[in-house]
Amino acid sequence: MNSITKFLEIKRQIDSPYLQVYPDLGNLSAWQENDPERELEKGINWISSIHLKDTYPVTTESSGQFRDVPFGAGCVDFEGLLKKLKQMNYNGSFLIEMWSEKNPDFKKEIVAAKSYLYPKLKEAGYEFA
Repeated sequence: MNSITKFLEIKRQIDSPYLQVYPDLGNLSAWQENDPERELEKGINWISSIHLKDTYPVTTESSGQFRDVPFGAGCVDFEGLLKKLKQMNYNGSFLIEMWSEKNPDFKKEIVAAKSYLYPKLKEAGYEFA
């Protein structure tokens, strides 16, 4: 699902406290018609957790790329979106979503992802161990 707006259409049909949304910042950012900050605002009360993933955008020339995009190389404004989540008092969990099956040194990829994302989380005001 590429927008929280689509989730909200389903939520209107299924009024259940158990129906939550688990947005992916990469997916929200890849489509140019989306305003990722606005999407997060719309769904903040139903967000169960957040996927952190970078993506290349969907354009008229490209269908985008949703896997194997190194953090920092794609179109996601991690600083802005994490600050927005903190501003809205989001205190749920974050999951680093990454694909490294083509890289035999996946541990190095995990360290690189953490090295990229942890300072951004901290800058946004999130504390972690």
